Amino acid sequence: MTRAASGSPPLFSVVIPCFNYGDYVAEAVASVHAQTLKNHEIIVVEGGSTDGKTPSRVAALADGRVQVLMQPRPSKVGANRNLGITHARGQYIVCLDADDMLHPTYLEKAAYLLERRGADVVSAGMEMFGAETGKLSIVRRPDLATLLSGNHVLTCAAFRRHFWEAAGGFRDDAGGPAGHVHEDWLFWTRVVALGAKVVNLADDYLLRYRVHPASLSRSASVLPMDKQAALVRAGNADVLTDEVLDTSRALKAKRNAFPPLPRPAAKAGTKPVLLIAVPWLVLGGAERLLAEVVRHLVGEGWEINVISTLSPGLEAGDTTEWFTQHTDRVFHLPRFLEEEDWADFVMSTIAGRRVSTLLVVGSTFTYRMLRRIRIQFPNLKVVDLLFNTVGHTSDNRRYARLIDLTIVENGEVRDWLLEHGEKADRISLVKSGIDLRRVHPALRNTAARRALGLPEGGTVVGFAGRWSEEKNPLGFLDLVAACPPEWNLHFIMAGTGPQRAQVEARIAASPSAYRRLRVLGLVDDPISLLANLDVLVLPSLLDGRPTVALEALGVGTPILASEVGGLPELVLPGRTGWLVEAGKVPAMLDVLRQIHEQPALLAEMREWARSHAMTEADLGRMTAAFEAALSPMREYARTQEALP
Repeated sequence: MTRAASGSPPLFSVVIPCFNYGDYVAEAVASVHAQTLKNHEIIVVEGGSTDGKTPSRVAALADGRVQVLMQPRPSKVGANRNLGITHARGQYIVCLDADDMLHPTYLEKAAYLLERRGADVVSAGMEMFGAETGKLSIVRRPDLATLLSGNHVLTCAAFRRHFWEAAGGFRDDAGGPAGHVHEDWLFWTRVVALGAKVVNLADDYLLRYRVHPASLSRSASVLPMDKQAALVRAGNADVLTDEVLDTSRALKAKRNAFPPLPRPAAKAGTKPVLLIAVPWLVLGGAERLLAEVVRHLVGEGWEINVISTLSPGLEAGDTTEWFTQHTDRVFHLPRFLEEEDWADFVMSTIAGRRVSTLLVVGSTFTYRMLRRIRIQFPNLKVVDLLFNTVGHTSDNRRYARLIDLTIVENGEVRDWLLEHGEKADRISLVKSGIDLRRVHPALRNTAARRALGLPEGGTVVGFAGRWSEEKNPLGFLDLVAACPPEWNLHFIMAGTGPQRAQVEARIAASPSAYRRLRVLGLVDDPISLLANLDVLVLPSLLDGRPTVALEALGVGTPILASEVGGLPELVLPGRTGWLVEAGKVPAMLDVLRQIHEQPALLAEMREWARSHAMTEADLGRMTAAFEAALSPMREYARTQEALP
């Protein structure tokens, strides 16, 4: 979605009232400028501040993108909002307090619910910062009865302008001498009584709410919630009837039909647009690889959109930040939409952003949408990315005729596809890589070992990665328990994942068996940890070309690994490490015996490991190969420029 042409009404008007908040208002304005939806205007209302600095700071914000209105005398927040809205041209209004900020995707997500799902009011979850921190979810579909018991719409809600007109605007003095009543609660209750439908982005924390040590909401003038609720009801008595309550309840349950898909938005130039569909963004090598690809493509002029379709547990970790460093357009569908809306949001995104290429990375939901996507967008290019020969390879074969290209990261997957009927020219082998300038053997040093709490003497054997069934962390625990106590070995376990509870329970049940094991969990600097291990153990039952193995080679750490997936390409027996049959603890134990008896083996292997990484794992080659595989898709972006 693009900025409205000069003279054309914008979709949104963001009104920012400011009274004595000159220290913060620029941040609020910047958060609106950063919105992924650019079709908006900004109106800042200086409310007659008395601190001697805010008026000049607000006045300095005025430019071609920000309209500034100045109140001649101190005015309350409702009056300032009303003044801004009278000058607004947008179909939808958002009132943002001057000390708060919006997440970059807020307007775009609100626009979806307003334009596609028939909502009249949309707000979101809240993330607090400042004097307090924390997150607050809100009710997804509050009706009038819900609002009469508590305020379930945040101040920054987006709403249709005509409801502001029908409600008579915001009112500041409804509490009268009884005390302060939240003017926004009064307003939301009134517009819902007048027929507005509220749909909230309930678990998406898109308002950054600044908590001050002594804010109005904490002051003695604020009434208890039950008394405020009574005043909210009294202040709206003229529109509250049993019939209105029934109507609101029915409206809450009503599901609007999807309107026709929007026409593709106009785009200047020939920038290719990529939509990446993943199941989730958790702690893992696939996410690290994808984040590097996103970084590179953005630098080469691509627009990147990311959607996720599953909600992992907290123990899996959250790597969203790896992606938002490079693109703000990351959408976790379960956090802000009901599942029945996901497919339409994806289709709307493809149309509205003129997506030229869809990259599917293990998203079952997206595989199942492919037929619908190809019918609606026949020129869209679909690329699949596979890491191993099980799981989503079945989806790849099921939907093969809808996929233009499959990218694989190791020869095992390529050979499997060829054996199962795929043509060689529809497969691109792109070996994953790492930044070898950042990942290097110099990270191995005594100070770093001490900082990590690693022992000074003996050989340190570690497991680092996702604690999940395919990575087999329980197999590592079996190895630790089987290791004779007289061997001069120490064990480290880092990471987290869905098997965390099982790992912790196994260790707690036999503390004597694991007395030489130190569990670190998530570590701030995993590269430094890998550099200061003597051996990395990868007892995987299933794997591809894991990033942790590349990083271990990059820092010169030998690897003891299962002979699965792409690991035989990385672990050269006798040089960069040892390969054993998957699941065979005695075979791994035999390797540890060799290390105990001949620790000098490790020094030469460290040199081989780094040398092999330079050959096998260069990040620049990987990102260039990814772009080369995707480059033919640029032609679709060019053809779209010819569309009316």
